[in-house]
Amino acid sequence: MQNDMPKMFLSKTWSRRGFTLIELLVVIAIIAVLAALLLPALARARERGHQAACMSNLRQIGLALHMYADDQNGWLPTTTHGAGTNASWIFQLSPYVASVDRIRLCPSDLKAQQRLTNNAASYTQNEFVFVDYVDPFGRAIESYRKLDGLRNPSRTITTFEISDAAGVSVMNDHTHSRQWSLGWSAVTADIQPTRHGKSANYLFADPHVESLQAARLKARIECGDNFAQPPA
Repeated sequence: MQNDMPKMFLSKTWSRRGFTLIELLVVIAIIAVLAALLLPALARARERGHQAACMSNLRQIGLALHMYADDQNGWLPTTTHGAGTNASWIFQLSPYVASVDRIRLCPSDLKAQQRLTNNAASYTQNEFVFVDYVDPFGRAIESYRKLDGLRNPSRTITTFEISDAAGVSVMNDHTHSRQWSLGWSAVTADIQPTRHGKSANYLFADPHVESLQAARLKARIECGDNFAQPPA
């Protein structure tokens, strides 16, 4: 019995020992591999949530545009183009939404806080639809500003997600989409087609919201098809 006691004591002592350095390094390596696998998935899930919130904002903007047009004999709001800051659609839609400050900012917009401070928005309106094309005497040559006059509302984009390269002033409340025929760089100076990875959200005049792939829109521009122009 006395000879067995040291063996039992040694066995219990050995069974209670801590991890060796190599074992700890293996565990750390496994955790690092799992983290590397999980973090991109978590980032994608987070961005999908942001994109869904952005789509909700655009839907509310679309409904507000329709309510505004109903009160204005079919006319859409103005922008700051050729007018003061108070002419922006951001202010004109305020009576038609619960909180214009909440819906005018996209959670994926890197400059959202700056835009909030400057009364600007993460969304910018299509120049074709919101700004009349006029001659040197101020007479309208081309106008799509009457919502009920659009021939194909389900294919007419009214609102884009603003470019990271654009300014954060309320004066950046509309695009210069009539110049997009100059090339893709003119497009990305105004809007962010990759706001949500490889795509962005677009509000149409009917008013539904779609997520469109940047590559497909770029191909259209390169073929001379300005996707911002309302279809005939």
